[in-house]
Amino acid sequence: MDRIEQKICNTQKNIFSFAAKKGYSVKSFCEAFLNSDFCAEAFDTEYSRYQFETPMECMDFLIPEIEGKVEKSDYADVETAGYVGLMYRYLYFATPYTSRELAERVPFDVVASTLDVSAVKGEHLVIEDICTECGLEYFPDKV
Repeated sequence: MDRIEQKICNTQKNIFSFAAKKGYSVKSFCEAFLNSDFCAEAFDTEYSRYQFETPMECMDFLIPEIEGKVEKSDYADVETAGYVGLMYRYLYFATPYTSRELAERVPFDVVASTLDVSAVKGEHLVIEDICTECGLEYFPDKV
């Protein structure tokens, strides 16, 4: 993964963390984000200014689309939210699938359950494990 792709992964991480801080359920936000037109147009593309924007700027465009599809939560799991956001974008770069396809093929719980393992193994090995577990085609040179 190159430097620009890593920055885009971090932008998505920051969006997910911001959503958790704003009281959105991590799981429902994840599903809504990955299935949104905003994600398809702003992140599943070669270039978009939103890939380098602040979470607040992105949320201004995202929330109107996903409002009513996202549950609120009293528990703000910011660490898990950021990790899940990062890993789904990492999966996007390491596989030939769109975010919508990843949302369908890779259950939220599978990604979230790897948080502790990633600290030991590293994110790149966790991506390989997720791809194997979920039967995803992936690009080993991107992992």
